[in-house]
Amino acid sequence: MENVLPKLKRIAAVHDISGFGKCSLTVALPVVSATGVECACMPTALFSTHTGEFTGWTFRDLTDQMLPMARHWHSIGVPFDGIYSGYLASPAQVGLLGRVIDELAGPETLIVCDPAMADNGRYYSGLGEGMTEAFRRLCARADVITPNVTEAALLSGVEYSPAPHSHDYIERLFDGLERHAGRYVAITGVHPAEGLIGTVVRDRDTGEERSAMSEALPGMFYGTGDIFASAMA
Repeated sequence: MENVLPKLKRIAAVHDISGFGKCSLTVALPVVSATGVECACMPTALFSTHTGEFTGWTFRDLTDQMLPMARHWHSIGVPFDGIYSGYLASPAQVGLLGRVIDELAGPETLIVCDPAMADNGRYYSGLGEGMTEAFRRLCARADVITPNVTEAALLSGVEYSPAPHSHDYIERLFDGLERHAGRYVAITGVHPAEGLIGTVVRDRDTGEERSAMSEALPGMFYGTGDIFASAMA
């Protein structure tokens, strides 16, 4: 009897491409692929570097390519088991992703949204308050969202609090996200105590919560949220 390999699952990763900087699509593609899931890439913008610590970076908005790509994939019958979004360049682009999802998602397609817009209490360079309301609408359509603490505060309307993050504070973020999330919420970058950092996840259907913590290393590590969300997706 011949061995028949199982059909690969497929995720559409909707991210920017930062030519230098180890983030967004440059990490989503290898991480998703390494799990045995095919990764189809939909670039939202092209940067020479990420915007975290560099200045003078170049930028090309690819909003006008997103819907044509989705329609082409739909026309050739490409099925998607998951759609995973990360950095989006504007509120309009966030809104457009809803139409991309309409084109590509079937009844069983898992929608994963990393509302990548802010960290350490402030928006990323070039982004502002319009992103929060746009992401609230998008996250409400997602099955899984993976905000960091700053993004969870913005989306929930809870005031941002720097570390250490108490259990009560994280619970307030979860509660505030009730109207803006699907079943699973994973809050990343949680510092419950000095020297510790990790992720806390709530299953909204059951109320169950789980956490994973590791030693917090000194320094700033851009792209770690992209790596986590890619692996989780």
